[in-house]
Amino acid sequence: MTEKDQYLIDEFKTRLRLLIGKQNRLKDENKQLRDQLKGMQDELDVVRNENEILVKKYENLKLAKIFSASDDEKQNAKQVLNKIVREIDKCIAQLNV
Repeated sequence: MTEKDQYLIDEFKTRLRLLIGKQNRLKDENKQLRDQLKGMQDELDVVRNENEILVKKYENLKLAKIFSASDDEKQNAKQVLNKIVREIDKCIAQLNV
């Protein structure tokens, strides 16, 4: 084996070690990013649940406000409640079919 061949083999080994090192660093970074993504997805789920609760509370407050309102507003509230009851009745009827 000539000196040139030995030089090429040594350079190949060096580059291969560098490539393996870079691959290991990229694997570590990928794992960190996946963990970070999982954490953010969990946080998003919590925020969505909180949002649903707040929306329900808001709807309840709107309904409570309607009950403490004037006669015209009470009439509107009755109409809204009647509409809700009709929708529930339709759903029940569909379930019974």
